[in-house]
Amino acid sequence: MINFTTRMTIVIAIAFLLTNCNNSGNNSDYDGAYSSSYQEQKMSLEDKELANPTDFLDATGTYRENLLGDKLKINGTITNSATVATYKDAVVRVTYYSKSKTNLGSEDYTIWDIFPPHSTKKFNLKTKNYSNISSIGWDVVKASSY
Repeated sequence: MINFTTRMTIVIAIAFLLTNCNNSGNNSDYDGAYSSSYQEQKMSLEDKELANPTDFLDATGTYRENLLGDKLKINGTITNSATVATYKDAVVRVTYYSKSKTNLGSEDYTIWDIFPPHSTKKFNLKTKNYSNISSIGWDVVKASSY
């Protein structure tokens, strides 16, 4: 004869198996939760990208003096590394440095263009060349969402 503990173990095991068998064919709740979770992650990624455009827009390039030496010509590119966000009207800040790398000032220029995700766009700027400038640098400081 089977003792009470063994009987209870068998009853619990059968109840467990029946519960799992009834739920195994119904994945609609799981699929819906997965789909909803994916959409939430995508939206939060887009929200993050739209809220922080300068984290995803990078400006690089080269510069040189014009023939007269009174202007600097910047040939640059802006790269958008965002996954889903599109930006427009990027503001590029050109910073002027002395020989000792002291920041002497800066000027902002708007690049009136649209920057889709994973894209690179070229831009050209002409700025004034000051007499005590040794080098310049530039970076995207602002952009709007598109």
